Amino acid sequence: MTPAPAREGVPVLRLALLHPQRIWAETLEEMLHSRVGIDVVMTHTTYQWTWGAVSRGDVDLALVGLDGSDISPAQLGALREAWPDLAVVVISDSTDRDLIAATVRAGVRGWVRPSASVGHLVKTLHGVWKGETWLPPDVTTAVLEGLLEAEKTRTASRRAISKLSERELEILDCLAQGMTRDEIGRRYRLSPHTVRTHINHVLHKLGVHSTLAAVSLANKTRVTG
Repeated sequence: MTPAPAREGVPVLRLALLHPQRIWAETLEEMLHSRVGIDVVMTHTTYQWTWGAVSRGDVDLALVGLDGSDISPAQLGALREAWPDLAVVVISDSTDRDLIAATVRAGVRGWVRPSASVGHLVKTLHGVWKGETWLPPDVTTAVLEGLLEAEKTRTASRRAISKLSERELEILDCLAQGMTRDEIGRRYRLSPHTVRTHINHVLHKLGVHSTLAAVSLANKTRVTG
């Protein structure tokens, strides 16, 4: 399909369409084909094909349909890792706060509802391509609520961890690295009984009942991107 001609001085956005439903993908391609400044370089229902086009540098922006697909936020992030300058916009009706937050953390800067007009979609595509963020109000609210909740969790975790002694912090760090009790004992020249005592103190001060829970709490104090 030949792209619509670009106006003089108007850069052309090279777009990849990825949608699990072929009819949706083809309909979107047809709608966007006639838009000035947009060149749909590929349309597909398979993630791997899209990743290939992105990794070759053939794409400026990927428009991805999430509903009904098994595409994860991690895969969206992998697209941007394959080509760091790639912009990503998703089409979805989801209101799942965790999914929305994870998708934004993966680098998605545009979110369009399936009911949105073609005009709004085009504005979102060009806006995100220019480095802007285009999110519906309810999606923005979900992202902000998720960030606030995560910050509350980190604050509570930091408060609990601040109760640990220097040695207990070292023990917790070793556990987070996946070290066994014997390995911890050899590193700090401690007897198995002393290591066990330190771990019990860590669990008691953190108010948890397993080393896995202690490590999980420690991880929550780290700020994720």
